[in-house]
Amino acid sequence: MRTRIFALLLILVCGALIYYNWYQLQSEGRYSMKLATFGPVCVVGGVFLLLFPSKVGKPNTTGDKVITLGVLGIGLLAGLVNWYLMDPGFFGR
Repeated sequence: MRTRIFALLLILVCGALIYYNWYQLQSEGRYSMKLATFGPVCVVGGVFLLLFPSKVGKPNTTGDKVITLGVLGIGLLAGLVNWYLMDPGFFGR
């Protein structure tokens, strides 16, 4: 139960930070690059913990390590998409 509460808290806090980052971009014209990239990583990790609370902690088996790297990769991909949507000029467009 603690893991799910932590996951919900992680999703809500990081989602709010992503929202604030977008709000700051729209109102002030600036944003946090780190938050744009790593905020979605926390949201994806929170969703994973919410769905699979037994996977919390250090991965022991090779399968758990692959799953952890997969979740991290999906989160980083989501972060890069978010960053690209916030600042396409940074990527040469």
